Amino acid sequence: MNRFFFIGLSVAVIAFLTANFLLMFGEKSILSKSVYVSDYEQAYTRAYETNLYKEALAAPQGTVEIYVQDHEALQQWLVGEGDSVTAGAELATLNEAETEEQRAIWETQKTALEGQQTEVRSSLATLQQARAAQGGPVSQDATDNSEITNEDDETIQFDVNVSVGVAVPQDGSYAAGIAQAEQQLASIDSQLAVLDAQLSQNLSNPAVISPVDGTISKINRDTEPLSIEIYSNDKVFLSYVLEDEWPLVEVADVVKIQGEGIEGVATGTVQSVSEMPAEESKWLEAYHQLDPKEQNNPLAYYEVRIVADEPLDHAMPYGNNVNAAITLETAEDAVALPTGWLFDYDGVDGKTHLLNINGRPQTLTVAADFEDGAKTVLSEGPEAGTMVINEEKLENFVSPPKVFMPFPSHQPDFEYAKNTHWRAYIEYLLAR
Repeated sequence: MNRFFFIGLSVAVIAFLTANFLLMFGEKSILSKSVYVSDYEQAYTRAYETNLYKEALAAPQGTVEIYVQDHEALQQWLVGEGDSVTAGAELATLNEAETEEQRAIWETQKTALEGQQTEVRSSLATLQQARAAQGGPVSQDATDNSEITNEDDETIQFDVNVSVGVAVPQDGSYAAGIAQAEQQLASIDSQLAVLDAQLSQNLSNPAVISPVDGTISKINRDTEPLSIEIYSNDKVFLSYVLEDEWPLVEVADVVKIQGEGIEGVATGTVQSVSEMPAEESKWLEAYHQLDPKEQNNPLAYYEVRIVADEPLDHAMPYGNNVNAAITLETAEDAVALPTGWLFDYDGVDGKTHLLNINGRPQTLTVAADFEDGAKTVLSEGPEAGTMVINEEKLENFVSPPKVFMPFPSHQPDFEYAKNTHWRAYIEYLLAR
C-alpha cells in the first residue's frame, strides 16, 4: 500500500512541476523572459549597385556596302582592305563605256529603294498606330525587289542588301515588328546615301566613291555583283545578352569599360538592346569563343551596343576585346540587410526585428529595392544607427521578451600585435 502511495505521490509531484514549468516558461507564459541573440548589427547607409559583367568587342558604329554590277563596269580597284578613306574618295575607277549602263542600274536601284522606303514607312506607321490603339494583330510583308524592268523592257538584276519584310506575332506584340521596320529604314537610308553619292559624280571621270569616312573592311573582287564594305570611324562596343538577361538591360544604362587601349576605367552607356535574335556574324562567333555558354535555345542571343561617353585616348582596332560591367541597379545612402534576416519576405515586402530602447525586439516592415548578393538593399527600412537583430525564436512570443547579446569583440591583427612592445603585454596582464 505504501508503495502505491509513493508512486502516486511522485507522479503528482512531477505533473505539478511540469505544469508549473510550462506555465512559467512556455511561449504563452505572461512571465517576462530573456532571449539570447547572437546575430545583430547596427544599420548603416552606403551606395549599392548591381552589375552584369559581359565580354564586348570594338565594332563600327555603321557599315556601308557599295555594289558594282559586273566585271566589265569595273576598270581598277584603287583601295585595299584596311585602307582608310574619306568621304568623296575614289575607291575604284569605272570603264567609261560601261558608265551609262552602270548609272542606269544605280538609278533603278534608287527607284526601287525609294519604293521600298515608302512601303516600310507605311508598315511602321500601321504598327505604331495599332500598338497605340491596342488593336488586333497586323502582318505585312513586302518582298525585296531583286530585279526590275527598265524603260527599254530590259530586265536588270541587282542586290541592294535590304529586306523589306515586317511580320508581327499574332499575340499582339508589336515591339519586334517596329524594331525590325526601323532597322530596315536605317539600312535603306544608308543605301540611298551611297547611290546619291555615286550618281552625283562627274561623268567625265567615272569612279566608285566613298560616301563616308571610314576603313575598308572587305572587297568582293570575284563574285558578281562586286562589292566593297566600309566600316565607319566611329566605334561602339558590341556584346550580347541571353534571354534571362535581356529584361534586365535597358537603353541608357551606365557601363564601365576596361581593356587594352583604355587607361583606367572608361564610362559608357547602352545605346541599344535588340529585340530580335542576333544573326550569325563574325562578331557573334567571336563572342561565343570569349564567353562560351551552353544554351538550349541557340537563338537566345540579343545584340547590345555600348557607346563610350568620351572619345577614347588611344586608337583601338576593330575586334578589340574589352570587359564591360553594365550597371543594372543603384541606390545611394541605402541600408542593406542579410536576406536571411528578413521574415515574411516575398521579394518585395518583408519584416525584420529591431532592438528598442527598452532592450526588447520590435517588428519593422521593410520594402526591398533589389538584391545584391546575399544582402537585400532596402528602399524602406531601419534608419542608420538602429540595432537590427536576427533570431527566429522572437516570432513565437506573444509579448516581446527581453534580449541579451554577446559584447562585440575586437581582436588586433597580426601587424598590430607584432609592432606592440612586450612591456605593454606585461602591463596588460598585471592590470587584469
